[in-house]
Amino acid sequence: MLVLNSDFITEEFGDRFAYNLNVNFQTKTTIIDFGRYITEDSVPNKKMIFRNIIWQEFSEFDFSNIFNTIEIDRSFAVFYKKKKKYFENMEKYIPEKVLVELMTKDLYFYSFVQTKGLNCFVVTERELEIQIL
Repeated sequence: MLVLNSDFITEEFGDRFAYNLNVNFQTKTTIIDFGRYITEDSVPNKKMIFRNIIWQEFSEFDFSNIFNTIEIDRSFAVFYKKKKKYFENMEKYIPEKVLVELMTKDLYFYSFVQTKGLNCFVVTERELEIQIL
């Protein structure tokens, strides 16, 4: 069985270009397509699929969007320490129901450390799925 820990995910996806970001609000699914380089002829060759999303944040888009590390936490307390400034800034905008879910449910917290461009995190009820195309 494949173990999806931070080291494995970073080895597979770190320093790759994020080609496409697809968010489906109806199914609470987000898909990020990755590839080696963005050129006229290049196509994505790996995919991250997040299902049953509780909360996500995307910012700082650029032509080149590259992640250095993908961190996985299973504790809201640990995740909160990493994203404390975000939660302080968003305090008035995160519904209380969502905040309670974040603190009490058994969730997966994915934080992306950027090399360039896209900055994001995703919180889900299910483990990340990956596809090698």
